[in-house]
Amino acid sequence: MTLKEMRERLGKIVDSLNAFKNVEDYTEAQVKEINDLNDEYGTLKNKVEAKEKIENVLNLSTQGQRQVAPTINKVTTPAMDITNKAKTIKTGGFSASGDFFKAVVNAANGEFHPNFKNTAFEKNGEDGGFLIPEDFRSEIQKKVEGDESLLARTRQFQTSSNHLVLPTNETAPWDGNGIQAYWEGEGVTYAESKDKFGLSTWRLHKLTAIVPVSDELLDDASALQSWINMMAPEAIMHKVNHAIINGSGAGRPQGILNSDFTINVEKEVGQAADTLVYNNLAKMDARLMGAGVWIAHAQAKEKLRLLKDDNNNPIYMNGGQFPNAAAQPFDMLLGKPIIYMMGAMPQIGDRGDIILANMNYYISALKSSGVQQAISTHVYFDRDLTAFKFTFRVAGMCPYKSPVTTQYGDYQMSGFVALEDRA
Repeated sequence: MTLKEMRERLGKIVDSLNAFKNVEDYTEAQVKEINDLNDEYGTLKNKVEAKEKIENVLNLSTQGQRQVAPTINKVTTPAMDITNKAKTIKTGGFSASGDFFKAVVNAANGEFHPNFKNTAFEKNGEDGGFLIPEDFRSEIQKKVEGDESLLARTRQFQTSSNHLVLPTNETAPWDGNGIQAYWEGEGVTYAESKDKFGLSTWRLHKLTAIVPVSDELLDDASALQSWINMMAPEAIMHKVNHAIINGSGAGRPQGILNSDFTINVEKEVGQAADTLVYNNLAKMDARLMGAGVWIAHAQAKEKLRLLKDDNNNPIYMNGGQFPNAAAQPFDMLLGKPIIYMMGAMPQIGDRGDIILANMNYYISALKSSGVQQAISTHVYFDRDLTAFKFTFRVAGMCPYKSPVTTQYGDYQMSGFVALEDRA
């Protein structure tokens, strides 16, 4: 297809979409046709831009071969401001993310901002949309991995592809099947260590957030920036948190509650439904390997604060130094911080409503390109809304298949401990 033919096809696609503008209710077939046209428009537009780039380069190359005027006077040019140049590259030349988002909307309507012609600015992401400039992308990424995010607490690896393969070793140093250490002794023949490493594969899953924006909001770059940078990360963070706790591993990360590495602590004999008692917490804490954090349903806060030990002493240390609530940034329980979650956690009384976790045992894989962004003026055009689509690729799971058993005593411990159902 020639450049002229592609441009003509773009015009026909726009005409076809305009035909749907006054339709009050769409059939499934019409919705599919609209989506197909929208996808074709984006793909074709990218091809047109690519051909135009080739023509521009060829034109410049031809001009460069022409006669160059001789230098008459030596002119001293000012030193390049490397810092400003780097900043310009990281922002794509835009002063704020709101200005970038507005420019993307205009580009979708055929009005290309001069910054989009900057070769230092990568315009097309892997899903066909505009790749958010580095500084604005990290602005969103930081909010996705904020204080309420469980993802930020995991052991993270980045990959440029859509999968990651890591070696795993589930052998304990005393079981004789892995790497061994020996006391040196004169005349002793050392036994050979048997490497027993496995391979664990993470396939990155695609998570998408759609943010509808009104035409009025599009006119206000500052408000647009605040709205998008609040709504998109909030939606992404909730979905990732939910997957880290409950995920099945099919089309999303595998959650702690579905990991074979997790230990379930039994409730006490005769324990009432939907309750938490001191022995629950003490037994959970005894099973944890290394440092950890409590993750609990928001309703657990009231139950824990009223909890007392056998000597009628409060065990909940709010802020670490009871009753000073401002001593620490987190509530403390048995010397470990506790995070209350309004979403993702099972309801009080169900298995996993409180979890003790060493998040170093949860491995996450992130796409190194970060958050991708695309835009559609057609999804909600009957309601005067523009849809911003944010795509985030992530995988996560604990690669270990069973808890660790102590060398003596056959006592099991793990990086994840959950309290069983008390219904």
